[in-house]
Amino acid sequence: MAARRKQGKARARTAGSRGSGASAALIENVQQIWLAGMGAIARAQKEGPAAFTEAVSEGFKLLERSRSNAEQAIRDAFEAAQEPVQTSFGSARDQATETWDNLEALFQTRVQKALNQIGVPSAEEVRILTRRVAELNDSVQALSARQVRAKRAAAKRTVPKKPGKRRARARTTR
Repeated sequence: MAARRKQGKARARTAGSRGSGASAALIENVQQIWLAGMGAIARAQKEGPAAFTEAVSEGFKLLERSRSNAEQAIRDAFEAAQEPVQTSFGSARDQATETWDNLEALFQTRVQKALNQIGVPSAEEVRILTRRVAELNDSVQALSARQVRAKRAAAKRTVPKKPGKRRARARTTR
């Protein structure tokens, strides 16, 4: 009868302590487990030490199964959460890359516009000018080579005859 009073008081306490939510449910479950353990001990005392040993071994088996089930549940939850996290990470990385590319394009456009406003030629314009300068340089070198050849040819055509001996002496005496 004393055990029933204790159980009644425990039930009254659990009913009173059921505030709200998960913490109240957790407290109630812990109290029920405690009471079940107390009941198992009382039964084992009535049936003898062999029953107590048997209850302990069954409790150990139950503990191992619950651990195994809990570990499996944790692994399953981890694996289930891993794919969405990777997907979210990949999506965030793609968005960041796209945003960075857009920012880079915007920056390049604005810099190019500013350079054009102050008269700085673009890279393409510099390439075109470089190519034209190289072509002009080649043309100048070709013209210079032609002029040199023309002067040499003219010089060969108008080679003066060597002056005679008299003239050479006369020049030296003067």
